[in-house]
Amino acid sequence: MPGKQKTSLPDINRFLSELNESFSIITDLEQLKDNFSARLKELFGTDNILIFLLHPDLNRFLPVNTLTENSRNSAVPYILPTDRMIFWLSVNKTFLDLQNNREVYSFLSDRERELLAGFNTGLIYPFIVMNQVKGLVFIGSNMQHPMLAKSLQQMKVLMDQAGFAFENAYHYTLQKERTRKMYRADRLATLGELAAGAAHEIRNPLTSIRSSIQYLKRKLEQPADLEMADDLIDEVDRINDIIEGMLSFAKPVEPRKETVNFRSLLTQVLQLVSNMTRKKDISIELVFNPLTEQIVADPDQLKQVFINVILNSIQSIEHQNGLIRIEVNESYGQASYNGSLRNYIIEISDNGKGIGPENIERIFDPFFTTKSEGTGLGLSISYGIISRHGGDIELTSELQKGTKVKIKLPA
Repeated sequence: MPGKQKTSLPDINRFLSELNESFSIITDLEQLKDNFSARLKELFGTDNILIFLLHPDLNRFLPVNTLTENSRNSAVPYILPTDRMIFWLSVNKTFLDLQNNREVYSFLSDRERELLAGFNTGLIYPFIVMNQVKGLVFIGSNMQHPMLAKSLQQMKVLMDQAGFAFENAYHYTLQKERTRKMYRADRLATLGELAAGAAHEIRNPLTSIRSSIQYLKRKLEQPADLEMADDLIDEVDRINDIIEGMLSFAKPVEPRKETVNFRSLLTQVLQLVSNMTRKKDISIELVFNPLTEQIVADPDQLKQVFINVILNSIQSIEHQNGLIRIEVNESYGQASYNGSLRNYIIEISDNGKGIGPENIERIFDPFFTTKSEGTGLGLSISYGIISRHGGDIELTSELQKGTKVKIKLPA
């Protein structure tokens, strides 16, 4: 077969040695994936390499490049821990040569076979960590220099080491994310204390100002003077609304949780914003995938969150063919005391003007806004509400392409 020459066994040994050395040097998940993939492509003579890792929240194996996005997009290939492929790899704890194990290929489900065929997969190597499959490597069947059986066994040892390297890199990535969130929480707590103090100091004199304007208004006769007095009262009321927002952020009300139908709650929110979406000719979609629709939460507070997020999306869309999509999925994490814990994963995406990377980290800060009008308190208050429900909220955006808000809520 034309192409690259068959790799000799000494070259394979050199490859394995160099690759193993890189595991102890590289801690960045994306860099590790790129380095590992490049080595495998050179070793097997194929560009068809795909690495999956187990996502702890979504409880499914996803390609490495989608892990940090927490994505449940239907276009992203996935493997479930309950799939027959994982069962076979867990029991046998070795690589699966699909071309020479047709009976195993027949044992797989139709969805698994379709996935393997789509990537033209010839070999599957598992990442075995602590006696569990934590990842997979798909290697294309179009190898230009297939390795000897002995070399495939050598690769199995390397794959186990690679599994630990990827597991460590992934946890390192998660730890960086947790540290970033802790820093944000501390910063917001400090800002909350400042906001509470400022609101208290401003509210008292503001009440006096409003009363004085109302008193003086009774003595005015000229229409222009009366109109000016009304404008002043409106501005005072606007300041008071900002103070109310500051107090909501600084001294939030604890959720009054009850069992509600989550799908119905979201439908109500969409009805509340329907006039605004119609005026701007924006299409809005709700895709609710979980079979269970119940959630234990404060319905009024959740409505406030979703209205805040959707209004931001509406305001960011300044063109025709505007689209807001709300997709709800579910995942299972590990609770601290009673096994599995079901979560809702809500992704609200739009095709608006987006937010620059320099502003992303500040987007939940109170009084920070990228809009010409607004207090900058909507997302700050939403962040607090979701946190008090035991959930998480994140935002990703790209200029001129749109924004996605991802919310994780315990069901």
